[in-house]
Amino acid sequence: MQAPEGWEIQRHPLGWSKRYAFANYAQTRHFLDLLTAVSEKLGYYPNLNFAKTYVVIAIQFENDAVDPERAKFAAAADDSAQQTRES
Repeated sequence: MQAPEGWEIQRHPLGWSKRYAFANYAQTRHFLDLLTAVSEKLGYYPNLNFAKTYVVIAIQFENDAVDPERAKFAAAADDSAQQTRES
């Protein structure tokens, strides 16, 4: 399975990461709230780094194999970012 468009691939250990930029803190906060809901739904909590206008998500996989549930998180994060920017 390939990483979704825009996600960077780390090889060893296998992982994906992506930086999301926002216009202001309110958008960043809204995105983080949406990610919380995604994490609770999927039962996965990735590494997050954030500041006033950006969030970096790092998804790590075990045994150098893509976990479909974690891949779902990446897709949901992309959807959440789009929703945040449109609101």
